[in-house]
Amino acid sequence: MAYLILDPIDPYAWEMMEFLDRVGERAVAVFTTPRQYDLWRYRFAEEWGHLVDDAYLAPQYPTMARLAQEIASRWPQLSGVIPWDERSVLLGAELGERLKLGWNPYHVIERCRDKGVMKAWLRRHASVRLNAAETVTDAAEALDFQRRVGEWPIVVKPTAGAGSIDVFFAHDDQELLSACQRVLRAGAGEVLLEEYIGGEEYAINGMVDTAGDLLVTDIWKYDRRTIHGVPNLYYHVDRLPSRSALFGLLGDYAALVVEALELRRAPIHMEVKVDDRGPCLIEVGARFGGGNLPTLASQLHGRSLFELAACHYIAHLPLRRHDVDHERYDRLFARLVSGIQEQPLARIQGVLGVAEAERLESFAGFGLLRRVGQPAPKTLDLDTIGWEAYLIHPDEDQVVRDSIEIRRLVSYR
Repeated sequence: MAYLILDPIDPYAWEMMEFLDRVGERAVAVFTTPRQYDLWRYRFAEEWGHLVDDAYLAPQYPTMARLAQEIASRWPQLSGVIPWDERSVLLGAELGERLKLGWNPYHVIERCRDKGVMKAWLRRHASVRLNAAETVTDAAEALDFQRRVGEWPIVVKPTAGAGSIDVFFAHDDQELLSACQRVLRAGAGEVLLEEYIGGEEYAINGMVDTAGDLLVTDIWKYDRRTIHGVPNLYYHVDRLPSRSALFGLLGDYAALVVEALELRRAPIHMEVKVDDRGPCLIEVGARFGGGNLPTLASQLHGRSLFELAACHYIAHLPLRRHDVDHERYDRLFARLVSGIQEQPLARIQGVLGVAEAERLESFAGFGLLRRVGQPAPKTLDLDTIGWEAYLIHPDEDQVVRDSIEIRRLVSYR
């Protein structure tokens, strides 16, 4: 048997492909852009090409109907579609519909992909707290939204953005209109304005099964800070224990959101703020969380969340609580540490402190470590973090000490 997978050029995709290969499912790849296809051919195909039996470049076809027709003529018995990445999930939904693969219909995934559409839908169909949000098309609409909210800052973001890229916090009219222009120029959708919500921010990750039931696998507390004049940078992310009351509160809130969105057979990544009034949705996507959180969560559970997701992408299965191991998850404290590059380097001459970091008692791996010869951009968002490390240990204090030490040790020159 074979299945369809979109843009398999990332460890997330490879984890699922390797698992499915072991159970006799072969990959048929669709690449969404020439750049993605070139990355596959020139960087990854040599190592991972044995997992892929066929490949298509979507822009080579005049319409998606023609692409689907071509795929169907060669692969009439596909078992499912895996549109694992936020940037390709809409195309995956469209191909899934055209090929009758039984995944989510396009209009459901659009609710999860377009942040403006999602907030508008939930306002009509969900009984959950939401912040004020509106897609605007000109300066008058932007200023009118702020006047109705009545407070600063106003959050400015693209409706189809990802990874906290091109997200701005405007504190006056000039900043608001400037941020709107920057989002428009970025080309990641329309301009979405949102009421700012204070409090603590959490990431809720889980799987939705064929009946629409949500299994929350892991929840993380974000520590974001203003560093070198850039607000809202990821500093570290901490695991929230499943036995805590807050885990249950956030899980119940997430289940109501998923139910209203009518999502099925997909991982979810949801970001929620919690203040004195309780949880308030920031955004939700029909995808894994970024920043290697599912990799770290898999280590905590002792089970691969990528394998769990692969099963639900290609089959109609119920979720069960013992699909993950929350007892093990609760025994271990985990922190994802994000390195901040304050000054850009055109070319890294040396990577310092790696061996010393690997000897730290709680060290569990690097999620990202740039190599000699690569550039090290100034950290402005999730895509430009300097490095990323996992710390896991039963003793929370040990993890905290090691997170301070690893920042002292690891650097580029």
